[in-house]
Amino acid sequence: MSSNIDYNALFNIASIAALVVIALAALLIALGIRRLARDLGQLARTTERSLNIIEIELPATLADLRTSSANLRRLSEELQPRVERVDSLLDESEATLASLRSTVEAAEDIVRGPAAVVERARRTVRAAGEGLARGADRLRQNVEERATRR
Repeated sequence: MSSNIDYNALFNIASIAALVVIALAALLIALGIRRLARDLGQLARTTERSLNIIEIELPATLADLRTSSANLRRLSEELQPRVERVDSLLDESEATLASLRSTVEAAEDIVRGPAAVVERARRTVRAAGEGLARGADRLRQNVEERATRR
């Protein structure tokens, strides 16, 4: 009987040990689940705060982008005629410079002799006429472009 008792006692001790291990495992699982639930709750709160910030900031940012886009469009529309004006002014200044050169040459020719004066005068008139023709052509083109835009 003593060997029978020993087996029962060992079985009882092993059963108790198994129950203790199972209880510890269940406790550890419960602690892990609790910690996981806490982390998920924090994640949910952080996500909600982030979404609230996005909901508040995104419309304002989009409005600013739309305003900036409209300003850039308006600026580009206003810039084109100004560039054309600057271009025509540069053409006119080139013509004026050519005319001025011709005038200086004509003045030199006056000092050098009458035949040279006549030749320089022809060049001066030709340069001035070409400059005026280019300026008139540019003005005509600008007027036509504006008329077609409208």
